[in-house]
Amino acid sequence: MNKKIIYIISAVLIAVVIIFVIAFSNPNVDIEENNREVDNNVTNDDDKTTLTFAAHWTEDVQMNGIYDEDGNLVEKGLNHYLDEYSALNPDVEFQVRTIAYSEYENKLRVLDDAGIVPDIFQIYSPWGVSYAEEGMIAEVPEDIKTKVSENYISTAGVTINDEIMGIPGEINDFSLMYNKEIFKDAGVVNRSGEALAPTTWDDVLKTAEKTTEYDSNGNISQYGFAFTKDLDWAAVDPFLSLLFTNNGEYLSEDYSEALFNSEEGIEVLDGIKELFDNSYTDVNSNVWDFSEGKVAMAFIAPWTESVFKDQMGDDFEEVVGVAPVPFFEEPDTLQYSWFIGVMDKSKNKQEAWDFLRWFTTDIQEETNTTRYGDLLARTIKAIPAHEQDLENNSDVLEDNFFKEPFISQLEYSTPEPNVLKAAEIKKILMDEVQAAWLGKDSKQALDDAAQKVNLILEENK
Repeated sequence: MNKKIIYIISAVLIAVVIIFVIAFSNPNVDIEENNREVDNNVTNDDDKTTLTFAAHWTEDVQMNGIYDEDGNLVEKGLNHYLDEYSALNPDVEFQVRTIAYSEYENKLRVLDDAGIVPDIFQIYSPWGVSYAEEGMIAEVPEDIKTKVSENYISTAGVTINDEIMGIPGEINDFSLMYNKEIFKDAGVVNRSGEALAPTTWDDVLKTAEKTTEYDSNGNISQYGFAFTKDLDWAAVDPFLSLLFTNNGEYLSEDYSEALFNSEEGIEVLDGIKELFDNSYTDVNSNVWDFSEGKVAMAFIAPWTESVFKDQMGDDFEEVVGVAPVPFFEEPDTLQYSWFIGVMDKSKNKQEAWDFLRWFTTDIQEETNTTRYGDLLARTIKAIPAHEQDLENNSDVLEDNFFKEPFISQLEYSTPEPNVLKAAEIKKILMDEVQAAWLGKDSKQALDDAAQKVNLILEENK
């Protein structure tokens, strides 16, 4: 490569870093939509601390709350809690930068490399392993570690190399969503004429056959089952949930070997392929088409409730049914989580941890819940990890959508492993699962994925 090309590439890289610096440090420049801006008409006191909060929530209701049709606030969004804390602590203000889920992992790393990290981060638990290995995560104060150990329903997602690396946020699992109206029209009902949810995978196949419809050209117009290509939670997480119901394993306990290419895994992928081979679904299916009445069944996580409610309005309660993951051998499902913490390069660690104590672990006297738990349960529509948040938000968590089956499944769900390069490993598996959708032999697909994953696991040692 000649020197001129090298100089050009170097200049471009420097420009990219400068753009990130400007975008993240200057409140006039958005990284994403929904960013909370600092009022530029107000002169900041030199003694005032600005805490930057990197959030993966991009929906307006998540940031700004839920209002009724008369404009009255029903549930608080993240910004309400930040305003409340600033009112109690006038020397602290906040700047929120929302980063889309698909970009979050890499963007946070770029910001860390550039030395312009946010103070507070939220992270999908498996990503945290590489962050911890690279020294990106600040050590958790001992009093917070104690609270996490004693008061949260699971610490699996927040524990890396036997150390608690943050504060658990949401702990979710997967369930089957089905369209009750489509089921009734297809005759998939019980003796009372109500929609009958499938219990086993064989039930799913029979139901998909009855609920799939085609147009005059033979194309699917109503999907018996839907996935979503290249969206990990709607493409590969269904495979993992079903794998666990078949007594299969994802990785070995010491993370040295892929185990998903077992007989159990092949049987599961063959079962999924039946949906494609029989034209009950195809690669064009999309979970989000459920709201338009074009999908009979799909696997979903609890946070999707707020999206579907927004899209479906009053039809949501009449149309949406939720049931445990249909199993091969026994009930199970994939459990995944997020956690919140402080970046190691933050210049405001003490102030950030003080805020997180108030926001995530302090119990409010009037509700007996944490503020973070209320935000997750009531606005985000995710399952909060704090025991008291789970118990004392029962008015929203014990409806037909949450308690049965999402919360009830937690007692037997299988946590996703916190392994280095988890996203890369999952992408490899997803690509091969999708290749099987298109006709590749299940054993060959899983063996090919395992071979690539094992190389990564070897590098991790």
